[in-house]
Amino acid sequence: LFQYSFTIIETEKLFVFAYEENRIPDSLKYTQTNDSNYLKGYVIIDNVKVFVDIAFTDKQKQDGLSIKNSMNENQGMLFFLGEPTKASFWMKNMHFPIDIIWLDENFSIVHIEKELKPCTIAFYCPSYTPIKESLYVLETIAGFANNHHLKLGDRMDFQLID
Repeated sequence: LFQYSFTIIETEKLFVFAYEENRIPDSLKYTQTNDSNYLKGYVIIDNVKVFVDIAFTDKQKQDGLSIKNSMNENQGMLFFLGEPTKASFWMKNMHFPIDIIWLDENFSIVHIEKELKPCTIAFYCPSYTPIKESLYVLETIAGFANNHHLKLGDRMDFQLID
């Protein structure tokens, strides 16, 4: 059982939650936003705060980081998958290499793919699939996982930003 409060922002009808036990409550599944407005948040990994755009809508998830030309060490994208699944990711239309980190409902790492390069051949673009189900996926710049010595089972903290 989660205890949380929420605020309705009239113009965008977004629900912003404060929550306990470091989980996004099930009610987030029903948040309303549009494809051009990303929810914002941050994850704390290895004492580093990474500010993330949250891919929430189907279009945002489909586009992923292909909407950006570059990223800094303290930036990323967090995908909210809606329910635990073995979601596959690929590097189609990407402009720079990244690390992909799959997380369970407790923000513990269940799978990592490192130093993934953008697809160069349109007809051959490999997919990367986790070994376990995840509820969230974090994309960071390439090298992030190695630089911060991330391994399976490591836990991150997450916070939504108003």
